[in-house]
Amino acid sequence: MSLNVEPEAVRNYGFMLSRARDDAQDCKDYFSAQVPEVAMGIEGGLFNPIGYAHTGVRRELGAMLDQMVSLLDASHKALFETAKHYERTDEDSAQRLDQSYPAVQRPIPGVS
Repeated sequence: MSLNVEPEAVRNYGFMLSRARDDAQDCKDYFSAQVPEVAMGIEGGLFNPIGYAHTGVRRELGAMLDQMVSLLDASHKALFETAKHYERTDEDSAQRLDQSYPAVQRPIPGVS
């Protein structure tokens, strides 16, 4: 069994997650700007239960968007680091393999 990793493909997926993170951040910014906080009335009444529900949903949705931005940010960074790791691993392996071969005199052009 062998594992073949293409660092560029891993990096490209990281770029897609980076774009998704930017989109999630835009959603978060839009949500914060367009969904206002509701001030509860002191005297109670019919509007207060709706206001409390709105506040709860707003808080939970805001926390979910924060989590999504954070998760996508950490994931895209981890994929970039993974791609770098595989590139270094491949370079190190190739260098070790090259060093294991004995030196060979190369033919000089024009001399037979």
